Amino acid sequence: MLATRSRPARAAVLIAAVITSGTATLAAAPAAHAAVSSTTCAGSSVITYQPGLTNTAQTVTYTETDTFSPCLSTDITLTRGTSAVTISLPDASCLAAPSLTTDTPYEIDWNNGRVSDISLSFTDVVAEGIEQVTGVGTVTSGKFAGAAVTIVWAYVVPDPLQCLTPQGVTTQVGTITAQIIGT
Repeated sequence: MLATRSRPARAAVLIAAVITSGTATLAAAPAAHAAVSSTTCAGSSVITYQPGLTNTAQTVTYTETDTFSPCLSTDITLTRGTSAVTISLPDASCLAAPSLTTDTPYEIDWNNGRVSDISLSFTDVVAEGIEQVTGVGTVTSGKFAGAAVTIVWAYVVPDPLQCLTPQGVTTQVGTITAQIIGT
């Protein structure tokens, strides 16, 4: 079981997720109250490891690039977003237990020029060859500030035999879903 997963607490990581379909609705509210805002996105996540993960512990540069598309949003100008994070993982290997990092910012850059800064707490579950990381938290600033956020990443766990090769595991590709619900 490949278990080196670092989920920066604001930098979401992995999981083969079931895409949750959601509908965005505007709630009728008195003029003094804002309408409910929401965005639901599906997409993909690519992780690279440099050098690749092997069965020998070493410091590895972990780079994750997330693409949120398509998105369904109450903001009709928002149709997609991206996020990228790079961190250093000390003692990373295919044999290490999953670890979740809680000090890395997670930011989504939206196609309409807006940005959402997000603080997340993570859970990491590996079952039946799938690693699923779930990040739950709040948009701390920018677009959707104060909104509740759930992001789920899903990745197929790499073939353990790849860990035995000199190059090791260098890439993982997975799915991502995000739901942001605010007021």
